[in-house]
Amino acid sequence: MRIYINAFKQGIARIFTLPRLSLPLITTLGLTLAAVLTVVSVANVLLFKPLPDINEKDLYQVELSMELNEGFNVPFFSDPRRVASLKKHYGDELSWGHVSASDTQVEVGGTAITVMQYNAVSGSPETLGLALLQGLGTDAGNTEEGVWISESLWKSSYASTTDLSKQTVRLEGREFPILGVIENFTSISLENIDDQLTEQVWRFRDLDKTLETPDSIAMSMGSMTFVRGTFDAIPKAKDLETWFVDYVNSDIAIDQARQFLLSKPVSGELTSYRDAFIGDSQRLVFLLLTAMVCLLTMACLNLLNMFIAHYQSRTKEFSIQICMGSSVAKLRGLIFTENMPMFLMATVLGLITTGWLIKILPTLAGDNLPLLDQISLTTGSVSIGFAIILFINLIFAAIALLNVDKKALTESLNSSGKGTPAQQKQTINKLLMVIQLTLACVLLTSAIASVKDSYQQVYSDLGYSMPNAYEVSMQFSDEEWAASLNDFEQYRGSELQQLRRDFTQRLSATGGEIIDTTTLPLTANVLMNAFPDPDTGDTMMVRPMLWAPGLLSTFEIDVLAGRNLTPEDVDLPNILITKSFAMERVGDSNWENAVNTELKMGQEESDIFTIVGIVEDINPLPSGTIFVDAPEIYFSAPVAMTINQLSAVVLMPEGEQLDLEKLVPLVKGVDPRLGELQVASMQQRWQSVTQATRLNMYVVMGLAALTLTLAAIGVSGLSQMTAGQKRYELAVRMATGAKQRALLTLLLRDSVWMLVIGLGLGLAAAVTAYQYLLNMFETAPAFDWTATAGINFLLAAVMILSIAIPGWAVIRKDPMRALREL
Repeated sequence: MRIYINAFKQGIARIFTLPRLSLPLITTLGLTLAAVLTVVSVANVLLFKPLPDINEKDLYQVELSMELNEGFNVPFFSDPRRVASLKKHYGDELSWGHVSASDTQVEVGGTAITVMQYNAVSGSPETLGLALLQGLGTDAGNTEEGVWISESLWKSSYASTTDLSKQTVRLEGREFPILGVIENFTSISLENIDDQLTEQVWRFRDLDKTLETPDSIAMSMGSMTFVRGTFDAIPKAKDLETWFVDYVNSDIAIDQARQFLLSKPVSGELTSYRDAFIGDSQRLVFLLLTAMVCLLTMACLNLLNMFIAHYQSRTKEFSIQICMGSSVAKLRGLIFTENMPMFLMATVLGLITTGWLIKILPTLAGDNLPLLDQISLTTGSVSIGFAIILFINLIFAAIALLNVDKKALTESLNSSGKGTPAQQKQTINKLLMVIQLTLACVLLTSAIASVKDSYQQVYSDLGYSMPNAYEVSMQFSDEEWAASLNDFEQYRGSELQQLRRDFTQRLSATGGEIIDTTTLPLTANVLMNAFPDPDTGDTMMVRPMLWAPGLLSTFEIDVLAGRNLTPEDVDLPNILITKSFAMERVGDSNWENAVNTELKMGQEESDIFTIVGIVEDINPLPSGTIFVDAPEIYFSAPVAMTINQLSAVVLMPEGEQLDLEKLVPLVKGVDPRLGELQVASMQQRWQSVTQATRLNMYVVMGLAALTLTLAAIGVSGLSQMTAGQKRYELAVRMATGAKQRALLTLLLRDSVWMLVIGLGLGLAAAVTAYQYLLNMFETAPAFDWTATAGINFLLAAVMILSIAIPGWAVIRKDPMRALREL
């Protein structure tokens, strides 16, 4: 036992006396271990830990997706009336819920607060299993008359008062009584949610009463439908598709709408609520864990080569111990004990770094991972960290003396230390380096494909410029009033135009240029309309846009053929279409001929428009967010769209901001039926929608750089060790007239096979791994042979430099001096 205690003490001393060995091990192993433990902590929360706020047992998310265009699907259950029909079809055995979400502003005691507004059907929180903390249940009568608030809003703005009878909140221009307090709802994932706010306001409507109104014949993103019940009783995918046909035939009264809906492919989907909530994050966690394990392996291979070189330099010490009766197993035990202090230090560094990484994880991951606030360093993660370190130490101790045999060790006692003794065979070192090159090639190939795809998504040409523009909007809080505003025979002089004119005149006091349109070109609020083409019988999907003077010039949207619209075109059936739409109608070669032709958007005379110009196509969002394959049509008046908010675009001088506080007094009193004022910057919107993609790109670039660095360090270390072991041979060759260039070629030729085999195996493994990746993620980019060839060339160049530079450091020495130093 004493010999092992002495070995442990010697290991502690070696941390300070041999920093060239201890510091690389502690830092490299500690930091890579931190990355692995961080991913393990994430996996523990996402895959195993119960959801924090809801009861996920027997809870399922159901959806019926309709493919409007190739690659663009919308949820059919976005209208709660359809959920009510489904509930009626399957009886009261199942509990149904429906929730849509959007961020908005409310006023509490005159203070504006940004909250998450949930519009749901009665009983949805009870179906989810959310706890009711105060007040009435949401299945009580007259739920439309009040609101429910979340626990966070209750505590922060109402001081956790138990008396809700006199508490109100101002929402959409009205004062609503607070009827209850519900637990914070965070286990929700919708396309239109950027930030998961814990300050929440719930509004409810009776699910059964929605059947009293006709179907809206509209679909939108940002909602989910769920059901609680036994798996056998819940409708399956085929049941949902069969119900869809029956529903459309019985509940859609308009023939054209019915034919349109039946012509589109639909697919039913039944998913456990947890799987639907986690989504692709589950596969992302597995990929991250695989990448981190590969990095840890590369780091260990580098360190293992260092350890092998270190212990090969101690062959005489091992020879003496074997001659005195020690076994190879006992030597391995001593090495294991001697290395334990360094490995324990690496573990401590890894655990500290893991805690720091978990704290900054919300910044690193953005919206890509749910439940970030639940992730912590648990006892299980700490145990896994210690187990990994002990296993690596055991492997190091075993491999360090893998080539030990008593005859070679005994012969080393008679060695003068010159040349390369038999005990210093490099077969294991080179094999480990081949494995490291293979892993590096796989990681770099996947990383460069991800970085290239992310870059193309973020910095793709959207078809317009992004000046210092702001979208200012106020929601219509009265649905009947909103419907009356959209019902006009002539836009000029209508109530809607007068309202918009008053709004834009007030905004002109900001000193910016006012563009009287509904939204910025960059928008997540994508409005799409379908119309039947009487000539072809096909149903076309388009994006109606409200034209305004200065719109095209401000955002540099080019007019490619014909002319631009003018204020004189208001109430005239003149429109602008995009180049892609023109090519689709008249052909790729003569698309300009679409100018001055008619576009029939229905059977009525008012549905016939004249195309006066063709403009460049635009994308509402960077690719990779929402795929919208529908051409834009610019109307001089909002005749083919439903306006649900009063909005305009304000172009401010560069360097100036448009503050919400300054705008509130300007628009006060426009109309009491308008909701709270909201301001969205075009630049900030772009930053927000691309934040996750840009962050992923930077993280993957860092991962690629780290992989390349580890590979370079490993090859450099092996080259330095090889050159060091051949110092005597190289010195003799130089003394006998060998040229330095010839000796460098000798070292390079000795490592070329290692480089060729490593890159060859890496390329084959990269292709195989990437095909597996494509099967896991449908949205993953196609395999890029050009990028793969480039990254292999870069890796080969770095490896050659990593071999040549340390070798040259040995070769350039004076041969006689080198011989004297041996």
